[in-house]
Amino acid sequence: AIAGITGLGWGTGKLFTRLRSLEDRIDRFPIEYVLKQDYIREMEKMNREFDNINDKLDKLMERVLTR
Repeated sequence: AIAGITGLGWGTGKLFTRLRSLEDRIDRFPIEYVLKQDYIREMEKMNREFDNINDKLDKLMERVLTR
């Protein structure tokens, strides 16, 4: 009987530890996972911004070189 109670307590403890671990992973899920569509949209936005920066730098270099 004592062995059964001890085993049941040990098993319950392991189960709760696993559930806690799973809950922590689920809590981090939105931070670690990004939808492919969202990723593509953000990358396109960054590319547009880099293009704008490059255009501005090109215009600035043209002004400097024409002086």
